[in-house]
Amino acid sequence: PDAALLQAAADSELSDPDQLAIQARRMLKDPRARRLATEFFGQWLGFYRFDDYAGIDTETFPFFDSELKTALYEESIRFFEYLLVEDRPVDEVFSADYAFLNQRLAQHYDVPWDGSELSSDDLVRVEGVQAFNRGGLLRLGTVLAVTSAPQRTSAVKRGDWVLRRVRGTPTPPPPADVGSIPAEEVLPDGLTVRERLESHRSDTSCVNCHTKIDPLGFALENFNPLGQWRASYGDGGNIDTTGILDDGTEIVDFDGLSDYLLREKATFHRNFCRKLLGYALGRSEIVSDRLLIDKMLKTLEDDNRFSTLISLIVTSDQFRNQRGQSIESAMRMNEEAKQGEI
Repeated sequence: PDAALLQAAADSELSDPDQLAIQARRMLKDPRARRLATEFFGQWLGFYRFDDYAGIDTETFPFFDSELKTALYEESIRFFEYLLVEDRPVDEVFSADYAFLNQRLAQHYDVPWDGSELSSDDLVRVEGVQAFNRGGLLRLGTVLAVTSAPQRTSAVKRGDWVLRRVRGTPTPPPPADVGSIPAEEVLPDGLTVRERLESHRSDTSCVNCHTKIDPLGFALENFNPLGQWRASYGDGGNIDTTGILDDGTEIVDFDGLSDYLLREKATFHRNFCRKLLGYALGRSEIVSDRLLIDKMLKTLEDDNRFSTLISLIVTSDQFRNQRGQSIESAMRMNEEAKQGEI
């Protein structure tokens, strides 16, 4: 808490929901709001502490060094920090036509760079990057890396990430004897990863889940394990980004996946509201939270900004109150703590 918040507490203003909302909106403009971008979005979406990530094979990708890892991580944090501080619409998570780049990242992504006067470490907001296959959550290098295998992309990991992290609709875990496909992208027999996966899917115990997962992942196949755009595989083979979901929906390439997620954005909204509320309260969703989540979803229809949802949370009964305990129980726990028992 800063001086302004402490003073508001001393003046008993924080018992007023309107004052709570004012303070929350003010604090979102503070540089320390960066922690929300780092902790909440990083943990939820899987790029937390990416600067220490070791899941990419550096023999296959020797340029995956500490400088690139740090820049990729900072790109993701700055993206969500911008959404929060500038109070952008929630749906801009997918539709953003800008990215935060420095010279190393611009070269990495093959984006024209006009920042020669800047330090090589400075990240700046670059507009119009969709023309270069950048912009938004699904094109972040950190996300595309953590959803890849060490030596190649993984349609299964990426599709599962879309279902689990973005939509909040995970599939059951695979059977214990599910097996695996080779780690390399290109093998002497000429079969592609997709062809190997389709053979694997012929198992009746696997096909139901894979028809939900794989088309979402194959739509991202044009991005290599470090998020770079590619038109073909390393051996020159064509990249097939098409797929049909279990409900008959056809997904064709990245644009098709983006259109699908925007059409189904109600699922993303509900998952986002659940995750944000859980982060604010430090616990999982319970039945009594559903009315608040429904209110958050209804509010999103009219006001799609991040601050609106956060204001609803901090003025809610759940955020302003804790489940009580008896005086006797509290005193007993206090004594046990003093004695080192807990």
